[in-house]
Amino acid sequence: MGAGEPAPRTFFTEIEARISSGYKAALVQQTSIGGSAGQLLHWDQLPRDRDNEAILRHIDCDTVVYDLELSPRHHKAITSQKPQASASYLPVVMSPWEKLSPSDSLLVCFGALALSQATGILPNAGLLVYGASPRRRNVKIGDHLTQTRQIIEAIRALRRERKPPPLILNRHCAICDFQQRCRDLAIERDELSLMGSMTVKERTKHAAKGVITITQLSYGYRPRRRKRTRPDAERSAKTTKLAKPAFKNDHKLRALAIKKRQIHVVASTPMKLDGIPVFFDVEGTSDRDFYYLVGLRFESGGKWVERSFWADDPDHERLMWQNCLQALKAVGEAQIISYGAYETRFLKRMKERYILPSGDMEIVDRIIATSVNLVSHIYGRIYFPTYSNSLKEVGRYLGHKWTWPEASGAAAPLLRRAWELGADNHFKLDLIDYNMEDCRAAASVTNALLRINGDSKSNMNEVDVNSLEIGFQRTFGKLDSALPEFENINNAAYWDYQRSKVYARSDKVIRRIVQGSQRPNKNASVEREIAVSELPERCPRCDATRFWTLRGGSHVVYDLKFTRRGIKRWAVRYRYNTYRCSTCRMEMTVYARESQFGANLRAFIVYLLVELRLSNQKAADHSSALFDIPLTKNHSTMIKKAAAETYQPTYHSILREIAKGSLVHADETKGVVMGGGHYVWVFANLTTVAYVYSESRESGILDEVLDGFNGVLVSDFYAAYDSVPCAQQKCLIHLMRDINEDLHKNPFDDELKEMARSFGALLREIVGTIDAYGLKARHLGKHNRSAARFIEQISAMRCSTEAGLSLQKRIDKNRDKLFTFLNYDGVPWNNNNAEHAVKAFTRLRNVINTSTPKGTREFATLLSIQQTLRYRGLGFLDFLRSGRLEIEAVRR
Repeated sequence: MGAGEPAPRTFFTEIEARISSGYKAALVQQTSIGGSAGQLLHWDQLPRDRDNEAILRHIDCDTVVYDLELSPRHHKAITSQKPQASASYLPVVMSPWEKLSPSDSLLVCFGALALSQATGILPNAGLLVYGASPRRRNVKIGDHLTQTRQIIEAIRALRRERKPPPLILNRHCAICDFQQRCRDLAIERDELSLMGSMTVKERTKHAAKGVITITQLSYGYRPRRRKRTRPDAERSAKTTKLAKPAFKNDHKLRALAIKKRQIHVVASTPMKLDGIPVFFDVEGTSDRDFYYLVGLRFESGGKWVERSFWADDPDHERLMWQNCLQALKAVGEAQIISYGAYETRFLKRMKERYILPSGDMEIVDRIIATSVNLVSHIYGRIYFPTYSNSLKEVGRYLGHKWTWPEASGAAAPLLRRAWELGADNHFKLDLIDYNMEDCRAAASVTNALLRINGDSKSNMNEVDVNSLEIGFQRTFGKLDSALPEFENINNAAYWDYQRSKVYARSDKVIRRIVQGSQRPNKNASVEREIAVSELPERCPRCDATRFWTLRGGSHVVYDLKFTRRGIKRWAVRYRYNTYRCSTCRMEMTVYARESQFGANLRAFIVYLLVELRLSNQKAADHSSALFDIPLTKNHSTMIKKAAAETYQPTYHSILREIAKGSLVHADETKGVVMGGGHYVWVFANLTTVAYVYSESRESGILDEVLDGFNGVLVSDFYAAYDSVPCAQQKCLIHLMRDINEDLHKNPFDDELKEMARSFGALLREIVGTIDAYGLKARHLGKHNRSAARFIEQISAMRCSTEAGLSLQKRIDKNRDKLFTFLNYDGVPWNNNNAEHAVKAFTRLRNVINTSTPKGTREFATLLSIQQTLRYRGLGFLDFLRSGRLEIEAVRR
């Protein structure tokens, strides 16, 4: 359109013009824009003289004209102007919607620039009028001036090149008159932007690899090896995450389905249709949170019944909902089927918004609980040869057609608003027909899914993706035998089985070795024997005082004795008697049987597991070989478990100390839980470290651990940390590493180099001050102006490359969190404390290999204590041997 090419159709242009004119006419009837002195002027009515400059004139920004063909000298003079408070013109944008978008403020600023071009004066403010009961918002031109000028400059550059811009489809295409033309051209070129769910960042990555078409992308799909899963995987991870495998949208697999024009099925999930299927579609307006149309389609008596319920305005929404609910009740056991979660949210909102009788409340709850979302059965599971999973594309592939050619969810609100402002009944009828056709399309999709997920062949030209995958190439592990005979033969070939059952019968040496390893050492040597000769005072059952000696027994406790020159084994055998009551015959003993292993040995095992990072098996083998103690892997596991339970108070005191401090470093890393998807969060300050297990990477764990924290949080750029209500410092080392990586990937990006040089120069000066004076705010405060200039310089840059734009957005988004440390004492500019603690866990993680949530929590408890002691210069083994629960008790 900017090049003078006429649109194939003018449907949306006419609709938007009708909405705009109707809204302005309604405003004129209600009130004037500027009060008694104000009058909304068309651009053609702009006075060309300078008379009556004291009169404030309101200019309609929908009519302004900006000349892009100015000479470079005039263009530079205009773009360098600064807003003036004494301007006699006020740019006005009138929006019929209840919620404003960022483009509205930019359009006001565009009108101000057009006024500066025509009058030589750039206004410093503009006005937004929006909503049915008009509200007003003042717009500061200076806040949007840089971005608006960048957009205008980009348009000027495109016009100078005299060639069309890159063809990229986006969400706005759904309400553009050129949509069919651009779509046909994109299909002809096989553009990646046809795949609506692919982000700009992902398309840029593919383009950097030379992949610019869907066909090229399809060749990147590689059938995956099927993972070997442990049979007890679901028992190991006590979490609901393993119950439903996560399905992700694979763009390469979708491209393959489009290229082959076949339905590719990753996993079939049969739908449970227990009631009467009711295909359900709802239309609403997002800016007013108002639902105005509901469509139902169901089968009754062998015939299809279609019902539509319309609300003229928000006051009629309750009546529409009541009529809809009565129709659902009349169906009987209605089970709604919708395409997406919008309809389910509608039912929940209606239930909250309008009070229902208890019987109707139960019906609505049942309908919500039994509802079927078709998208959940398609997303990541079934890939139709369509560019997206939208109902329009999938429905058209299955043969369904819409009467309204511009049918889309984005276009429906335009028709609704045009009907409200113009009362054209054709728009209402078009919306009702469109809504019912969506119900029919949902029925077509349901039939297709039932055929695909059915047991018999559907004849829908589908491909099972599992048939493309490569089976796991087994080297070790249990054999998945196809025949029972193979399993028996394989079991007879194991090393342990052959050594004990076969080789032991043919070789005397091996037989002696095997028999010796299987014979328990009943007469283990001990360093001391203690005889417990006390008699019971009285029987706990009958209170008698006479006892008979029944039999003798013994119990050996293995321990270690620490001396100044080393460690030695120390085993004590306790000999005791079992007595029988002379009256009630109850058996008892005075000796209270202790653990088989003493406190020093248990402390040594925990030390080996956590400090020296030995596995349970290696810790047991190590102790057995050195001290001749009958330790097994299970003993090590139980000792670790008991220690974690004992030191829970210490662990919780560490968490409380972190939350009450003035500084926290935070980071997260993957945990070691069977099934994956689990994380361990690290919270640290200069003297304390805490590891916290979490089932996910969501921010809920931050609210739990840092509840009441009022200090400074130092973290990386993960968005979850922004939810913590406290002062924050983003790690500048993370930022520098990312910039450095981008420079290696984009060595010829001058914009990125300029930003990197500015950042490096600023940070080098700050680091010099820190090296000279430490983290003192009175010395670091002198860099605040330089930091502010750096951020403003980056925000004002006109970036055109993907890497430059990405860095610019990142710095602008975190502008208040990059240099917080300049105003605080003792706050580092990097997150190295947390990263150092993360390294300690990752080294331990390599030993843990696989674990359960409970096992990971136990390691997190013990590692938190060990690292806290290390940060404070104290010994972990000394603390364990002390038997104290307070960390500072070790120092005393």
